[in-house]
Amino acid sequence: MKVAYLGPKGTFSYEACQNYCKNHEEQIEYRTINETILALEEGKVDEAIVPIENSLQGCVTEAIDTLIQKEDIKVKDELILDIKQNLLSNNKCKLEEIKKVYSHPQALAQCRNYLEKNLPNATLIAVESTSYAAQKVSEENELCACISNIACLDVYNLNLLEKNIQDNEFNKTKFWILSKSEFNKYIKNKMSMIFSVKDKPGALYNVLEIFNKYNLNLTKIESRPAKTILGEYYFWIDVTISNSNEEKAIEEIREKGIYVRILGKY
Repeated sequence: MKVAYLGPKGTFSYEACQNYCKNHEEQIEYRTINETILALEEGKVDEAIVPIENSLQGCVTEAIDTLIQKEDIKVKDELILDIKQNLLSNNKCKLEEIKKVYSHPQALAQCRNYLEKNLPNATLIAVESTSYAAQKVSEENELCACISNIACLDVYNLNLLEKNIQDNEFNKTKFWILSKSEFNKYIKNKMSMIFSVKDKPGALYNVLEIFNKYNLNLTKIESRPAKTILGEYYFWIDVTISNSNEEKAIEEIREKGIYVRILGKY
């Protein structure tokens, strides 16, 4: 089996893929989240692992926006990873010598307080991933640093300046394992779905009222623009399934002529 992940080696997606692949599956890296999901859609891989939500920064918009457009892709499972950010450099040095810091935008945001306190004059440069930041630093001739996973230390032969520089120790990222196969209908701990409603008073309330009616607990609700006309949105929700009423709720929502798509039950 082939599993796609957001590369290059050393990303947190790579670490999540390592944790998930216990049976020596072939792991294939892709440059962006969109390319990772597209590889699954085109049948180049059997499954894909993408970050979907961070406990500090919220929804990974590229992932959810791409999934909204890919109706044949389903959520098979989820994986939670503790995120520990580290400051790595291409040469041994002191903090005050660092003039440039590369990392993914979310990693830079997750270490904002540390950077403002310890590297106030450094130029922050956003790149595609924390691992690409490490790769970039390893190729630079001038002294610079990156914020990356500790795995990048050996992968790119870098120097550790400081460990665990994230501002919040409870930093976690949720990854979704995606597949084109049917999700396991017998596992009913959680359901993720999207729906859209007309732009009119009470439209969203009328849907949420149905979940309340069937005693279904919503653990997440987030809106994303439909990218059609201004004011039209998709809503992504997670539902904790503690009874067998979720199908009745979905049926009642659809009877109102509302678009509903189940992303997965897992």
